[in-house]
Amino acid sequence: MSLSVYQQANGSWRADLRVLDVRCSKVRKNKADVLRWAAERERDIFLNHSTEEALKRNIVLTVHEALSRYSTEVSRFKKTWKKETQRIKYFQSTLPKVDWPLERYQSDYLATYRDEAMNRSIKPLKASSVRRDFSTLSSFFAWCIEKKWIKNNPVAEVKLPPKPKNRERRIELDEVERMLAALKYVPGTVPVTKMQEVGLIWLIAMATGMRSGEIVNRLPREVLLAKQQILLPDTKNGSSRRVPLDNFAVHLWSLAMKIDRKACPKVFTVTDSSRDALFRKARKQAGLENADITFHDSRHEAASLMAKRIKNALTLCKIFGWKDPKFALVYYNPTNNEIVDELNQSCEFQQIA
Repeated sequence: MSLSVYQQANGSWRADLRVLDVRCSKVRKNKADVLRWAAERERDIFLNHSTEEALKRNIVLTVHEALSRYSTEVSRFKKTWKKETQRIKYFQSTLPKVDWPLERYQSDYLATYRDEAMNRSIKPLKASSVRRDFSTLSSFFAWCIEKKWIKNNPVAEVKLPPKPKNRERRIELDEVERMLAALKYVPGTVPVTKMQEVGLIWLIAMATGMRSGEIVNRLPREVLLAKQQILLPDTKNGSSRRVPLDNFAVHLWSLAMKIDRKACPKVFTVTDSSRDALFRKARKQAGLENADITFHDSRHEAASLMAKRIKNALTLCKIFGWKDPKFALVYYNPTNNEIVDELNQSCEFQQIA
């Protein structure tokens, strides 16, 4: 390593640094700032080169610091960057021994986090939330392995809580009527308020199986009513998708296209977050806060209703954008009455009796 620090003619200070095979320089207003930059840059170069080499020079990267770098270099480029960066900040304030050297971080600490998070008296985490947390942490430690900061992923040695059973909640007609009344939306009308927009959005979700974000983020040019389809250029799984519309769905989207959007470039004027807040507010006003009903149940409802009309499971996967057919079993939740009705319709031996 070599470092040359000198003052230039204009009074600023320059540092020329050479570490291993890396050469770099920086100009700062004063000597203290340029020396601080050189120390930080040297540290980064050694850490990126080899953890063993860094440890020989007493350069230690903590879990807290590594999480910050992961947030900056990886998370911020993801579609879910906002939620993930917030979760990383949560890890930095909650994980046991988060200020310990990354290389010496053990799976025992993660197991402690799992137990404390699930057993705390105030807002304990559900198994699904813990599994999501460990998925994020596993990706983080895998990235650290790629950077050659560590050799093993401590998440691999932690037993995760069992995967929760798939949700099978269906939406009752009475619940739809009560929710629409709370949202002050009359079916067949053009929404005037944001709450009414949420009512129409929910009906569209149940008619098409589209996710909330896929509906509220649509631009007018992506609503192709003449072709009876909605264009989704970029979906949750990273690919584009065209959502086919039956006549009822076309009717619902035609109402949406008549909304007075003013300066809003999208079909709906509500955001996904405001949609969520208004839906929760209406659910409480409708007296359904304890009914265990969520907006996403509309996707289960749509899949269960469409499965009656579409007999080819692969076609259903195409409509919903599922790359794995197993998701059809997750979202298709027929009631017992629906199964009995289908059995009665398809029985070929009824005439014999």
